[in-house]
Amino acid sequence: MAAVFLMSMLLGLACGQAMSFCVPTEYTMHVERGECAYCLAINTTICAGYCMTRDINGKLFLPKYALSQDVCTYRDFIYRTVEIPGCPLHVAPYFSYPVALSCECGKCNTDYSDCVHEAMKTNYCTKPQKSYLVGFSV
Repeated sequence: MAAVFLMSMLLGLACGQAMSFCVPTEYTMHVERGECAYCLAINTTICAGYCMTRDINGKLFLPKYALSQDVCTYRDFIYRTVEIPGCPLHVAPYFSYPVALSCECGKCNTDYSDCVHEAMKTNYCTKPQKSYLVGFSV
């Protein structure tokens, strides 16, 4: 009986860990420009999930660069470009954004990722909203 219970616990733990790893996740972002009449809701994929990490006990004795932890970040991605509707002629209406194809646990690269501890809660529209359905890629 104890062996069955122990095996069930190990299987549950293994499945729980496998389900929470770093994977592409659906995300809706809202994009607007001050000069344009509309806000655009874009459905894309971002990297999200849990990365195994270890906390080192000797933090006080290590240099800062040795203390970075792995984060869920892009492995492969492409950029898509959309046109924000309602922009005047003198304003470029195009907006490019990354679409995650695959993800990995690794160091955060500020070239293409936002490496902050807490995200700002600004993913909303202040103008009339239009959904992005079909567009083009550049």
